[in-house]
Amino acid sequence: DYVDEVKPNAFSPAAKTVWMNEVEGMVQTEILLLNEKEVFQYHYAAQETTPITFPNDHTIGIADKTVLRNFRPGGKLTNFAPGGIYSANAKASITIQGMNADGLVFTEGTFPVTGDTAVSTTLTFDGSSCEPLAEPPHDKIYAEYIIARIDYANGEYDQYDNAMRMFNSFWSEFSRWFARMYRPADRKGAYHELRR
Repeated sequence: DYVDEVKPNAFSPAAKTVWMNEVEGMVQTEILLLNEKEVFQYHYAAQETTPITFPNDHTIGIADKTVLRNFRPGGKLTNFAPGGIYSANAKASITIQGMNADGLVFTEGTFPVTGDTAVSTTLTFDGSSCEPLAEPPHDKIYAEYIIARIDYANGEYDQYDNAMRMFNSFWSEFSRWFARMYRPADRKGAYHELRR
């Protein structure tokens, strides 16, 4: 929304999410020093039909771990309606608090009916509220990078050069700060360190 306000454009949220993933991939590999197998991407919206269970009152169990690639903490499941024995667990919108070996984790007490019987349901994900890894004041790297990509895609190369200079300045500031604070080369730059 911020990028659309300061740089009106015709690109979809899905397209801008691709650009968001480019800079977030740089954060993960160049700042946090993660290997490519640890890198995740954001999805602006996704939908998966899968068998689920409710191992406790705050977890949706998902056996097929490939399904989890489309979900992120901070995003929401919308129009969630498992049906059958779990129909009381239906919610208009619930925010994903985390992910673990079982599946998606929510606030305790979210689901009144629990059990290990699998039912198939459609999970509709809204990722528009996910929080990026770099927190304020360094989150400005994302908007500046997306603005630069918009300029480039529109053939506005002088504006692109200016936006990339701003991005590179913000990126250098962030990388220097992170190296001082977390010493990622000593393996202290894991995701949970940035979020503590």
